[in-house]
Amino acid sequence: MRRIAFLVAYDGAAFSGSQRQSNGKSVQGELEIAVERVLKHPATITLAGRTDAGVHATGQVGMFETENQSLPVERVPLALNSVLERAVRVREARLVEDRFHPRFSAQGRVYRYRFELASIASPMVHHQAALLKAEPDIAAMRAGAEALIGRQDFAAWQSAGSPTPSTMRTVKRLELKKFEAFGSEILEIEIEADAFLYQMVRNIVGALIEVGQGKLAYDDLRRLTRGLDRTKCPPPAPPQGLCLVEVKY
Repeated sequence: MRRIAFLVAYDGAAFSGSQRQSNGKSVQGELEIAVERVLKHPATITLAGRTDAGVHATGQVGMFETENQSLPVERVPLALNSVLERAVRVREARLVEDRFHPRFSAQGRVYRYRFELASIASPMVHHQAALLKAEPDIAAMRAGAEALIGRQDFAAWQSAGSPTPSTMRTVKRLELKKFEAFGSEILEIEIEADAFLYQMVRNIVGALIEVGQGKLAYDDLRRLTRGLDRTKCPPPAPPQGLCLVEVKY
């Protein structure tokens, strides 16, 4: 039995989420169809993390098992991409040991969230960035972000719907920068942690925007985090600005 892990990118706008589901097209479902077509047998795809409808990935990690020896691992991306729709691309693949698991072997993850700073959304970036019509105070956001660095109980930043034994997480860095892309000004927020709770990144980004708008400050983020009450926190940022860019092992 061969275990093949692969790096996959996808445009989340084309899917109802990463996980297989009965009421919509999923990344996992499309990958399983492609693997079956290529290998001539069904195979379950295991992904490193769950992404919601509209959320993108450039560094998602998947894995499948096969007894088929005819396809060299270095040709897996070419073979799968030949039958996948263009919204999903397998970027590389390699053989892994039996103890490897895309999710449970991960030591950290990196997400990026992008806002387009404009009065009118550009058709070139509107699938990859949420629109923010008034530029926030980025210096204030950077200062507020410091309240979220380190190992803490992030229960206040977890949306309902995905129970977990522990809500303790370690945020290793939270960085903001501005740049231009396709003629638009982009605000990018990058966050790295050992693991994330359900919708934790979007919830944090939503709060940081309120800091940038003068509605919250560093002390408020500390208070909200210590309160452990999601209902007291700002709403999440929209899904289309979020991208899973790296899973670290």
